[in-house]
Amino acid sequence: MSANFSTIAILGATSGLGEGFARRFHAEGKTIIATGRRLFRLQSLQRELPGLQIQEMDTSSITTLPTQISQLLTTYPDIDTVITMAGIQKFFTYKDPTSTSMAEIQLEISTNLTAPAVIAHAVIPFFLAQNRPTTFVTVSSGLAFVPAPVFPVYCATKAAIHMLSVSLRAQLHGTNVSVLELAPPYVDTALDMEHREDLVKSQGGEEKAVKPMGLEQYLDAAMERFEAPRSGEVAVGFAEMGAGKWREAFGPILGMMGTKG
Repeated sequence: MSANFSTIAILGATSGLGEGFARRFHAEGKTIIATGRRLFRLQSLQRELPGLQIQEMDTSSITTLPTQISQLLTTYPDIDTVITMAGIQKFFTYKDPTSTSMAEIQLEISTNLTAPAVIAHAVIPFFLAQNRPTTFVTVSSGLAFVPAPVFPVYCATKAAIHMLSVSLRAQLHGTNVSVLELAPPYVDTALDMEHREDLVKSQGGEEKAVKPMGLEQYLDAAMERFEAPRSGEVAVGFAEMGAGKWREAFGPILGMMGTKG
């Protein structure tokens, strides 16, 4: 399916999975527009990857996000694929109110859920007006299907992204817009670096703690899945298990409802 990806906007490409996919798709000869809050990181990536286009963008700024997306689509009208990579993960417990704050909860929800929904609102009409195949890629997680209690808001937002993806796919069935849900497992990136020590402790120490998948190993598998998605989810490892069980359990019910999700 990635043969239909020609000009790809990766929203949140300054590190981790976003940067990794920017490198992989760039190596395949795709035109890449990388966005993110940290302009210096984008500029460094641009110097390394000839032809890479960049745009400073803060997807957590919901009030300005429609304008930012409009500027992106105006500047790069050939975009046929958008990947909504930006995300935040917070480790905390509601038993200890000091372990988080209202502002942090709001930011996590805004970044992980509200922003992709707003981006879809701006991008989908643009795609529908194109006379070509287009693709909108959301990013959930294996934790969308089996939550980790130490990430209560993160898991909730990723479960919601899964449902948003199913709904978008159903609404856009039969159009020129495909909807893919990228569902990674636990991958070794900076997403959890600020709380990885606490995460290991919560699992009983180094010997018992779940080990993250290496970034390059994950990218190898995910790029292969992009070529021929087995369902609406581009899922790897633990996430593939969760998505598969969800499809097995709820696929027949979706069929009964006539939902093409």
